[in-house]
Amino acid sequence: MVEEIESRKHFEEIRKTNKDFLIVIFYTNTSDSSIKALNILKAFKKENPDIPVYAVNASNVKDIHPMFEVNSVPTVLVLRDGRVANRIHGIQTKDYYQMMLSGAPARSKQGTEKKQVQPRVIVYTSPHCPWCNREKTYLMKNRIPFREIDVSKDQGAADRLVRKSGQLGTPQTEINGKIVVGFDKEKLDELLGIK
Repeated sequence: MVEEIESRKHFEEIRKTNKDFLIVIFYTNTSDSSIKALNILKAFKKENPDIPVYAVNASNVKDIHPMFEVNSVPTVLVLRDGRVANRIHGIQTKDYYQMMLSGAPARSKQGTEKKQVQPRVIVYTSPHCPWCNREKTYLMKNRIPFREIDVSKDQGAADRLVRKSGQLGTPQTEINGKIVVGFDKEKLDELLGIK
């Protein structure tokens, strides 16, 4: 079951309980696409009962979505260590959510942590970058979960990127600490084991 967040105080309690990983969908009752996305996430939650998934009706609870610059519904946020690790807009399929959220900490039936062997992938993007969109589509098609950072909105990330690669152009992809400049499929395939 996807639990409704009733207030900002309730949200802060949930964040404290789920510090490592949390999924939140922002929706409204007046948007058909919101209701559809919420139902898809409910089906996802039913198949993944250990993953913390919560919902915020942005029409009723109006002081949470501005914290994360959510200005359209439906929007799904993936929070890792209290920060936005991924932002998913619009209606997606259950399989899409499964793929994008596959980096969730997995638990065995006894509740102990299982180690994930997923590569750590961060894609640095900027608005109106066609190669950024092509790379994200390529990664999704190959079921590679990734975190996206828009360098136009995060000056600190832009500065770190220039220090790491010597370049500011996008896309740039960090895979387990190694930087790939541009949409270089051959290098991505090599580092990610895509055949």
